[in-house]
Amino acid sequence: MSIYTNKKKTIFRWFVLPWIIGFLLIILVLGLVTGMGEKLEPFVALDDVSSDELYQLDLKRSYSEGVKLDENLPLYMKGNDNSVGILLIHGFTGSPYEMHELSGYLNEFGYSTYSVRLPGSGTTPENLNEFAYADWYESLKFGYYTLKNSCNQVFVIGQSLGGLLASAVGYYNEVSGIIMLNPALKIKDWRFRFVPLMQLFNNIYKKSDFDANYAGYFYDVWPLKGMYQLYLTQKYVKKKLYVYDSPIFLVQAKEDEVVDYKGVLRYFEKIKAKDKKKFLVEGKEDMHVLTLSKNSKQQLVFNAISNWIKEKSNVRQ
Repeated sequence: MSIYTNKKKTIFRWFVLPWIIGFLLIILVLGLVTGMGEKLEPFVALDDVSSDELYQLDLKRSYSEGVKLDENLPLYMKGNDNSVGILLIHGFTGSPYEMHELSGYLNEFGYSTYSVRLPGSGTTPENLNEFAYADWYESLKFGYYTLKNSCNQVFVIGQSLGGLLASAVGYYNEVSGIIMLNPALKIKDWRFRFVPLMQLFNNIYKKSDFDANYAGYFYDVWPLKGMYQLYLTQKYVKKKLYVYDSPIFLVQAKEDEVVDYKGVLRYFEKIKAKDKKKFLVEGKEDMHVLTLSKNSKQQLVFNAISNWIKEKSNVRQ
């Protein structure tokens, strides 16, 4: 056997083979952790509980988790009549604060609005690592039944992660319409696909572009175990939720810095719904969180949402 052949075997054994084995192990681990997930179900009926009592229960849940700022608490705003109720769901690492301006805007039309707080939000980043996506979904029943028990129709609006959860609420429960704002169906950052692996070795990852003006309302880090639950939520929605009984309205920024809008549109084209409509937003800066005042397209988005709800609710203003 020649020295050249021995060298080739040595190189393969000590340099190539470990990479092959490592790669196969990564694929195996990713396959194991990404295959986990709980099946969601329709909410347990809470028809016999008053709206005010449900709201108080939701507030107590928030206080028990350590919420300190009023802006991070669930917010229930009663409308002028019982025609329309609107459930608003914030995004990952956010809080009800990010939906307050939209909530107030819609309330001016006479609608009742309920801005939810997802478990783990508005407290500490570590707390967001303690909950699964089924916990996020189940927490929405308080706001949903607060509105359902007092309004003739319920619409649900969700932003980013909230858009995924809004689709689940509308899929499993009776709603008059689903509105998804930049739903987190496909994340641009290539590292997101490795979150199932990353969360096994680290809990927190620092954000590189955090706006300090929103400290207290948004986390300045990525809780990785919580992000893994976002990953599972995304996977669940894309694989299981395709046929909807309710109308769907997609509002998507073409220059969204977080979500790949082409991936969102691919999912949107595949789904079947009573009827569906999309509204693409043009813009260059801060386009992911569409509901904040720093977004130059905020009013355009708000008008599109209110017009669609008015159309679908058959309520004259």
